[in-house]
Amino acid sequence: MSLDAHQPTPTEQPGPSAPVPSASAGQASTQDMIVSQHIFDLYDGMLGDVRIPRVLQDVAEVTCRRLNSERASIFLIDHETQELESVGVIGNVARTIRVPIRKSSLAGYCATTGRAFVVPDAYGDLTAIDPELHFDASWDRINNFRTRDVMCAPARFKDQIMGVVEVMNRRGRPFQATDLSPLQTISRLVGYALYHARLYHDLMNLKRLEKEKAEFMRIMVHELKAPVGVAKMLADGIKHHEHVHPDITPIATRISNRLAQMLEMIKKLLELAKVKSGDPFGEVAVIDLVPETLAGCDPYREQAEQKGLDFVVSTPDRPVCIRFDSQGYHLVLSNLVSNAVKYTASGFVHVSLKTDEDWAVLEVSDSGMGIPEVDIPKLFREFFRASNAKSSKVQGSGVGLATAKRLVERFGGQFTLQSREGKGSTFIVRFPLHSE
Repeated sequence: MSLDAHQPTPTEQPGPSAPVPSASAGQASTQDMIVSQHIFDLYDGMLGDVRIPRVLQDVAEVTCRRLNSERASIFLIDHETQELESVGVIGNVARTIRVPIRKSSLAGYCATTGRAFVVPDAYGDLTAIDPELHFDASWDRINNFRTRDVMCAPARFKDQIMGVVEVMNRRGRPFQATDLSPLQTISRLVGYALYHARLYHDLMNLKRLEKEKAEFMRIMVHELKAPVGVAKMLADGIKHHEHVHPDITPIATRISNRLAQMLEMIKKLLELAKVKSGDPFGEVAVIDLVPETLAGCDPYREQAEQKGLDFVVSTPDRPVCIRFDSQGYHLVLSNLVSNAVKYTASGFVHVSLKTDEDWAVLEVSDSGMGIPEVDIPKLFREFFRASNAKSSKVQGSGVGLATAKRLVERFGGQFTLQSREGKGSTFIVRFPLHSE
């Protein structure tokens, strides 16, 4: 395992106009091909583990081997904290180290200027590169090592410097300007490796944070459920008590209704938290949407008929099977159908299930208030309600659609909407059909 030989410090490179001797075209081309092949081999090995410390360590090892050097260091730039991160040796133990980017150090100078360079004598005079530049020998002393010659190059991804590649002590002879070509080939590929390692790290942190937020919300909302439920039960008890004063009954009724709305919101929030945490509602299995759709619509038929709505559910006469969360489908369906009935004062609510090539398609259409065009892009955001829905007397949380959309997309489905204010809405949900 190859690790840092000295403290992560910036390296320097000659200015753009500095003369740099070049190797023969054939020799450079052969070296570049060999180095490139080994870096791509490293990529193959990294596919199963792209944690930043492992990447820094592995890339340092292959760089050291390919450039015939005694040691190598790979530094990742943290642009937020302006630090260099690497894997260094303290005694015989490999540890992740972070140091501020300083232009006076070798790696820091390379990181800030983006210049590649060769230092034939690390302990010699470096003022020809930059008057402030010096070599920090502290890591040499810790590891009982003597750095002789150093070569550095920036590792870029597109136009951004992701890190610095630094190699020390070429075996046989000191590094020369002709060695910069293979180093720069490696550093370009290292830039890709560092970019993907950082991207993986950031995505994992975001996913973990999302799970932690969902779990916190689940616990918090669950703790609210019990006292709200008890309060509603007490309000209902007061409302129906035979000795209660007649003036108290309307107040108790209003309290009970408000608490019922809170319990419904708590239920929606718990559903959202469960979806965001990645937990299934029920068993993930192959389900036939025909009986599930018919059964899921039945609870809303009476409510629709009481409002005088034309409530129609149409399904195929053959099975329509998808692989989905068994209880999650009822959540999606109930959100769409309940909203359609709730926000439609007159006219119709039509539920249609059909197939379209490789898709099962659920459509829920209504002749209700519709959604203003300006609100449509925001409709699936958590807690968002259309402006006309908020101005109506219809209660809602703005959570159900966000939960349903997340669940559908988790299983490779699509969620779309067609709506005009005052003309009604059609929600279209597409599920991949199950294939044996």
